[in-house]
Amino acid sequence: MPGSLEGVRVIDLTDPRGFLAGKILADMGADVIKLEPPGGDPARCRGPFLGGVADPERSLLWLALNTSKRGITLDLAAERGRELYRALIETADVVLESFAPGELAARGLGYETLREAHPQLVHCAITPFGQTGPYAGYRGHDLVAVAMGGNAALTGDPDRPPVRCSMPTAYYHAAPEAALGITFALLAREETGRGQFVDVSLQECQLQTLLSAPGQHARDPRAQRRTGARTGRTREIWAAKDGYVTFGLRGGPARIPNLIATVEYMAASGVAPAWLCEYDWSSFNHNTVSDEEIERLEAAFGAFFRTRTMRELYEEALERRILLAPCNDVRELAEHPQLRDREFFVTLEYPELGAAIEHPGFFARSSNDGIRLRGRAPQIGEHNSEIFEALGVSETALAELVSEGVV
Repeated sequence: MPGSLEGVRVIDLTDPRGFLAGKILADMGADVIKLEPPGGDPARCRGPFLGGVADPERSLLWLALNTSKRGITLDLAAERGRELYRALIETADVVLESFAPGELAARGLGYETLREAHPQLVHCAITPFGQTGPYAGYRGHDLVAVAMGGNAALTGDPDRPPVRCSMPTAYYHAAPEAALGITFALLAREETGRGQFVDVSLQECQLQTLLSAPGQHARDPRAQRRTGARTGRTREIWAAKDGYVTFGLRGGPARIPNLIATVEYMAASGVAPAWLCEYDWSSFNHNTVSDEEIERLEAAFGAFFRTRTMRELYEEALERRILLAPCNDVRELAEHPQLRDREFFVTLEYPELGAAIEHPGFFARSSNDGIRLRGRAPQIGEHNSEIFEALGVSETALAELVSEGVV
């Protein structure tokens, strides 16, 4: 089935900050052309590598985030490279890039210049702090964005330094925001006939990771503090037999039936203390009970959770309508029965690497099933011939460009 962006061409100039954005657009059906410098993108040298062999064609970062795209090499620092790029832009609908503000403009390839000849062009830039403002010229990788966006300050144990996720989540939050902004700009173009500039700030995209904190700030402007495994006075993250689960020991109309069901589960397993089976939950309020009472309840629930695996607890929670969920790691996700049942994973063959790799096959289900993985990540310069020849570059001329280091 065709995707919703079928017929749209995207030129992807991004570094790892925008790889996922281009992949999302490609999975939606766009013809995404990943442009790398001659010799390959520097991100290809970043491990881990398939089979533990350090090779630019085996970087798992590259293989995971550039599926569904085609790939070419081109040196934008060379005048001939810029000429070819301008010719490529004539065939494009979208430019997706992550250069520092003003860097493309200095090469004569900025949005203001290109839109004079191509007013329908949609240009999206992903940068640490956006195109304008006091920090626009500052550099910043994932850790900087996560910290200055407020997420790191609220993540981790209160008596230890703040922490971030092991993966660059700032990039992975900004990427879908960029894809969404591009899609909106393309929809608006159908009405106006004109493109737009989509300005994506890694820092601003961190706002959504703070959940209800921005709204709470309006009510209570005091700086929030990280609470680690706890939410306020009570524990939220609990150790299981083989990992961790999330479970809220809180009152209220939604939570009290959940607590009662959990005690019933403990009793059926023969590990609920007699006092807990007789506990009166009708007026339980975690904000008003004593610290001693919270400690007693947490000790009982915690002792039970440690006797069960995450999978056991989750399956019973589904049956008993208990508000509990596993803190899944990659292993758990790869083995997740629901994801397997929904055929979420797709195996791609890499004959040139002698391997087959499982990938997530889609990021959402649509009515026409047009969102899907469309192919493996491109090798270095894999589509140079077909794309440049379509621009009128002969095979002989292309060979010369290769020898000159332009392609």
